Amino acid sequence: MKFIITIIFSMFLVSCAHHHNAPAHHHHAFEKQCAYSVAHGDVTAKGSLEYKIDHGGKTYYFSTKSKMSEFKKNIDANIKKANKEWSERGGNLR
Repeated sequence: MKFIITIIFSMFLVSCAHHHNAPAHHHHAFEKQCAYSVAHGDVTAKGSLEYKIDHGGKTYYFSTKSKMSEFKKNIDANIKKANKEWSERGGNLR
């Protein structure tokens, strides 16, 4: 019985480890780069875990609170613009 419980527990741990290692599963937009910066042509500005929003099934990250606020003012247009900039610069849209 202990063997069966150990096997089941091991399968649970493996499935959890796999879940957290799959970046596409979490739907992080722009590889966690600052979405505001991406929309304005800079695909190198890192986003912060502190400044993020969820919209349309994706998580968008920002480098500052003010950039996050500006992006949210017209979020759908900004997402469209950021997607265009990202794809033009060779980024992978998820």
